[in-house]
Amino acid sequence: MYKKIINMFFLLIFFTFIFSIIKYYFSETNVIFTNKSRTLYLTAEVNVINNLPLLQNDTNDVITYIDDLEDFKNKRKKRIWEKLISDKNE
Repeated sequence: MYKKIINMFFLLIFFTFIFSIIKYYFSETNVIFTNKSRTLYLTAEVNVINNLPLLQNDTNDVITYIDDLEDFKNKRKKRIWEKLISDKNE
């Protein structure tokens, strides 16, 4: 008997808690506060972005491409099966 009363009490507290959280979340004051907060972050972010210094591009001709494929083909050992499937008879 006491166990059922205690369980009902806990259920009542749980549902009251959930109801109050939902009521606060969808309240007009919370919506206004959330919109103000988002606007404040947006304006602060725009100010930071506008004050960033521009750096010059110094990455011209940084990558040097080397064509080592032909050297590799000439140095490696020729295999028999490659001669069989190739069109050229070497």
